[in-house]
Amino acid sequence: MTDFLLQLATNPQSGYGLPPHWGWYIVLYFFLGGLAAGCYAIATLLDILGDRRDRDAVRLGYLLAFPLVVVCGVLLILDLGKPLRFWHMLVQSENVPELLLKPWSPISIGTWLVSTFGLFSFVSFVGALIETERLRWDVARRVDRRVRDLPRPLILLWEVLGVVSGFSLGGYTGVLVTGTSIPVWHNAWLMGALFLLSAASTSYALLMLLLMRHGRAHHDSTVSKLARGDRSAIVMEIAVLATMLLLLGALARPLIAGGFGVIFWLGVVIVGLLAPLVLHGVPWGRMTAERRAMLAAACVLVGGLCLRFVIVMAPQYPAVHPWAL
Repeated sequence: MTDFLLQLATNPQSGYGLPPHWGWYIVLYFFLGGLAAGCYAIATLLDILGDRRDRDAVRLGYLLAFPLVVVCGVLLILDLGKPLRFWHMLVQSENVPELLLKPWSPISIGTWLVSTFGLFSFVSFVGALIETERLRWDVARRVDRRVRDLPRPLILLWEVLGVVSGFSLGGYTGVLVTGTSIPVWHNAWLMGALFLLSAASTSYALLMLLLMRHGRAHHDSTVSKLARGDRSAIVMEIAVLATMLLLLGALARPLIAGGFGVIFWLGVVIVGLLAPLVLHGVPWGRMTAERRAMLAAACVLVGGLCLRFVIVMAPQYPAVHPWAL
């Protein structure tokens, strides 16, 4: 994997002849990266709207985003095979300290997207720690007060840029796979939109699930907002996924047939997409509304992970086994 990433970052054309060897490190990176981006974007949008009833969701989103993106960075470094060479993705080894930025390379852009998003999420993470009184360092609290006293247009600009960085990271993982020689990925030009919508739906689900685990009811104002956002994202995800498969035609066979096809239809379509819509809309026997909502959220998360697994692993099989790291 090291040679593929470094070669593609330096010269994107070289990546088309050198197939990747992606396993669970990349599956988890795609999944957790989507959650990090989605949670941050949702929290920031709620923060911009300014409803005080949503403060718990805002803080929760910020507290989740930065640790998740740190885990993503660790996964990427581990996947390189030679972790100490990670700095080659950021700095030109022959011209230190000149930065390595190749606007035409999805790998190079992605490296800087993760780094930029890490900055935004770190600032918000520290702010949430101070707001919840988990961090009481006087210097940090004084800086936080000064930042909060900045003119509203400057704060709004920062928040908008943070949302853009989150959306970019959420969709980037889908764009990354199109820069390879594997036909399914290379021709799936809707993959970026699919991953972005999946990042949104899984993030809505995660925030909703955690809030309800901490005592929020399904009819709570914030939970209701998250549930509506989740349903909308799922409907759009279904439309984009169906369109992508139709456009791929016979190339989609590795995703929808065989053993991976079972995971796709059962785990992605039924559990991850259709079941949450049914659970949100139809009473199930003696199951309470809270339990239905929590089960729906859990199904979305399972489906999001299955989606990344099938998309990453199916086109590489049997060259890469399903359990490969």
